[in-house]
Amino acid sequence: MSLAPTTSLPGEVDVIVCGGGPAGSTAATVLGRRGYSVVLFERETFPRFHIGESLLPWNVPLLERIGALEKIRSSGVQVKYGARFYHQGTDKTRFVNFANGLDARHSSSFQVKRAEFDRLLLDHSRESGATIVEGARVEDVRFDEKKRRAMGVRVTLPDESIPREIRAKVVVDATGRDTLMARALGGRQRDLRLDRSSAFAHYDTFQRAEGPAGGDIIVITTPDGWWWLIPFSDGSVSVGIVMPSRRFKARKGTVEELFEESVAATPEVRALLAGARKTTEIRAIPDFSYTTPRTSGDGFCLVGDAACFLDPVFSSGVLMAMTSAELAAEAIDRALRSRGRVDASDFRRFERVSRKGAARFSSFVHGFYEPHFLEAFYSDAPNKGIEKAVSTILAGGVYEESWEITWWNFCFRICIAALWVGQKIRGKGDFERAAGIVIPEKPGRAN
Repeated sequence: MSLAPTTSLPGEVDVIVCGGGPAGSTAATVLGRRGYSVVLFERETFPRFHIGESLLPWNVPLLERIGALEKIRSSGVQVKYGARFYHQGTDKTRFVNFANGLDARHSSSFQVKRAEFDRLLLDHSRESGATIVEGARVEDVRFDEKKRRAMGVRVTLPDESIPREIRAKVVVDATGRDTLMARALGGRQRDLRLDRSSAFAHYDTFQRAEGPAGGDIIVITTPDGWWWLIPFSDGSVSVGIVMPSRRFKARKGTVEELFEESVAATPEVRALLAGARKTTEIRAIPDFSYTTPRTSGDGFCLVGDAACFLDPVFSSGVLMAMTSAELAAEAIDRALRSRGRVDASDFRRFERVSRKGAARFSSFVHGFYEPHFLEAFYSDAPNKGIEKAVSTILAGGVYEESWEITWWNFCFRICIAALWVGQKIRGKGDFERAAGIVIPEKPGRAN
């Protein structure tokens, strides 16, 4: 259902936002609160199912900055104090307590059902001054005669059959994995080192820990992938598996059969779900990770999953989406206030900070599939500073310009490098043998 009468939509506005997920709603909220005329077009009608349900502590101050934090807290979300990692078939564990990070102010976050969370954020955008139109299909972004500057969009509104053009000073692409503008900018690039796919569902209950730890996300690493279990405040849980895309594509049966076989083959997951019942269908996302080489230009930018999508082993998705959108909105505000238009050069800081944060997360995610990194991750930290820095990164502190984070993260990588050298000298390590880890072929290597 549209939240605005489409007959009253103006032919020209300051900002058009394409997509109503966390990135789109964040951009619309920031700019709407600053007095700009903002129209957000969302293809679907909310609420709608989505994954990416575990937020990081660095999400909390961002939610506060856009004025939505108290609404989230009062909605009955599950508080999350950390993450609990286990490796299948071994006694290897790693408990991450966010309060042990370098900045104790970022000590907790939330587990959210995205249908409810995204609906709340979109409603907040409307209350912040943005016009919201659901069920609207953006056909394409319109450029000037030189094909350089975005001038608006061509959109089919929910009560119309013929597309209309609406002009804007800037267009924000927040269309997620649909990547509306990426097609016109040369497409997106898959990360072959993270060639993973996922299958997931909700269950009505699971064997959760007692006390505050019951709200922690559980990650179970396996020889070639990992599981997530994200608890919600009503006792239900989101369960998903991430596996190599080759295994996903080579399945002989359905996605449902592959998921059930994977549960049966993982004793830890099977035990946690004992007596539980699925409450949703099993869904799947193939070919997880990608980047878009170009994410801004004259009069336009790409934010959130429209710009990049990273394997979610460290629950980075919503933070990356909302942070990139906030950075873009700040850039748009500065440019419009200073000279009434937005050029590619105005997005330089947005590009730099967004890419730096994504790169920090990406380096951890890439490492997570390497045996020597996993061995270091599951081992006791040789120094409290290293443990604090790793906890801070996992809490979402990837956009901070802190010398402490940089220094101790560097020390952690020295430890990983030392383990890698040691394994090259000794051959397969004890951790790999005990865990049954299969070292994948490098992309492009002949069989």
